[in-house]
Amino acid sequence: MIATSTIAGVDLRSCASRPSVRCGGAQRGFSMVELLVVMSLMVVLLGLVSAAVSGARASSKQQATRLLISKLDAIVRQQLATYNSREVPPPAGGLPTGWTMAGYRSWYIRRNLITGDLPDRWGDVMAMASGQLSTFLNGNGPRFPITQPQTVYASTWNSWSSAKQALVGDQYAGAECLFMIVTQGGIADCLDCGELRTAERGDKDNDSAYEFWDAWGNPIGFILWPAGLELPVGAKFFAGSRALEQAFPPKGTSPSPTLGMIPLIYSAGPDQEYGINRANEVGVLVSDADPNGLRCGDWSQDPTASMASPISAYASDNITNLDAEAAR
Repeated sequence: MIATSTIAGVDLRSCASRPSVRCGGAQRGFSMVELLVVMSLMVVLLGLVSAAVSGARASSKQQATRLLISKLDAIVRQQLATYNSREVPPPAGGLPTGWTMAGYRSWYIRRNLITGDLPDRWGDVMAMASGQLSTFLNGNGPRFPITQPQTVYASTWNSWSSAKQALVGDQYAGAECLFMIVTQGGIADCLDCGELRTAERGDKDNDSAYEFWDAWGNPIGFILWPAGLELPVGAKFFAGSRALEQAFPPKGTSPSPTLGMIPLIYSAGPDQEYGINRANEVGVLVSDADPNGLRCGDWSQDPTASMASPISAYASDNITNLDAEAAR
C-alpha cells in the first residue's frame, strides 16, 4: 500500500503537479504585470469604440446637413426654372438707345424678378419695401414690389419696427432671407414645405429673423449670385467649361436670364467656420444712371462679399449644394 502525503486533508502530490492551484485550496491571483496588460487593452478598446462613435456621429451630422441643403437647393432651382419662359412687357416709352428687346428681357428678369424673388441680403428687401425703384428703364412704369413673393417680403419688412429693422445685420442675411423665401414667399409652390417642417431652425444672432440650421447649430448660408466662387477651394467653379458671361453685362448684350449660374447654399461644416466674409454688405442698392438699379443684387459692388478669395483653411470643409458638381 502506497502512503499518501497529506496535510490537513490536502493532497501534496496534487499540489505539486498543479502549480496554478495553491496548496490549501486558494487560487493564485493576477500578477501586477497581468493587470497592467489587461488595463492597457481596455483603454485601447475604449479608445477605438470612442473614435468609432465619434466618427459615426460626425458622419451622421454631415449626412443630415447634406439632406437639408439638397431639399433647399431643389426648391430654389425649381423656382429658377420658372423664369425661362417669363414674358416681359416692353418698357414704357420704348427701348433706350443700344438696347435690344432680348437684352432688356434678360436684364429685367435678372434684376426685377430673380433678385427680387430670391433676395440674399436685407438691402434688397429694404429697397423693395421703399417703393422707390422703378421696374422699367428711365424711371418709367410701376414701382417695386411687382410679384407676389416680393409683396410678401416688403410687407414683412414694413411690419417690423424701426428698432427691429436696425437689428437685422449682414452676418446671417443670406440665411435669414433664405428662411423667409421658403417659409413666407411661397416660391415654387413651397410655402412652408412639409418636408422642411422638422428642419432645425433658430435665431443665431438674436435679431428676430430666423434661419435654417445645419447639424452643428449654425445657419445655412445663401448667396444668389456666387460669381467668382472657388469650389473646391483654389479652383474657380464658374470657369473653364463652366465659364460665365459677365455677371451683370452691359446693355448691348443678350445673356440668359440666370447667366447659367446656380445659387450657393452652404454650411460651415464640422469646423463651424464659413470662410466667406459677408459682413458689412451694402445697405442699399446701387443706383446706376443707365438704367436705374442696374446692379441690383451684384455681389461685386461690395468687395467684402466676394466669393473670389475664401479663406481656404476654413472653407475647405464647407458642405454645399454644388459639391457633387464640383467633384465632376
